Amino acid sequence: MLQFLNLNIESMKTIKAFFFICLIALVGCNSDSNGPVKSYESVDEMVADIRKNVTEISVSDFHSLMNGEDPYVLLDVRLPKEHDKGYIPGSVSIPRGVLEFRIGSEKVWDEEGLYVPEKEELLILYCKKSNRSPLAALRLQQLGYKNVKVISGGWHGWHEAYPEISEDNIEEGGMEYAASEEEDSGGC
Repeated sequence: MLQFLNLNIESMKTIKAFFFICLIALVGCNSDSNGPVKSYESVDEMVADIRKNVTEISVSDFHSLMNGEDPYVLLDVRLPKEHDKGYIPGSVSIPRGVLEFRIGSEKVWDEEGLYVPEKEELLILYCKKSNRSPLAALRLQQLGYKNVKVISGGWHGWHEAYPEISEDNIEEGGMEYAASEEEDSGGC
């Protein structure tokens, strides 16, 4: 009888160890190297949270920077078809979906006649309404870029404030149509 009792105690220790290992594995699978992965109820909540860690620059402050002497790199993180419809002069189109892969690519920058940005350089990002660009800015910060800013209001804010300093490839009255077309396709 004692032998049976000892076997049960050993079995219980084995079962407890097994469950403990499983628990550790489950917790490990649900976290990254910085701790648990944060979940959000909506993309709006996620963008709002990310904005806390991203520096924004107003349209007027960017306009001043644009007319000043300080160097910067201007990135349009919208889709190419959005960029083709209108953009801020001097911007380089690198869509958010491939930004991490192209930001350091000499081939991409050679095609633009520019050099690969250094990690310390000022990078200014914009998208349509300033929802995608904070997500892109966060990724660039995670890649070690130290001076990343987002134009508050995005392309819409810029175009409303400075329509004369916008490269538009849209026919008369087409901005409203292009904006609604992008809304339907999920652009933000």
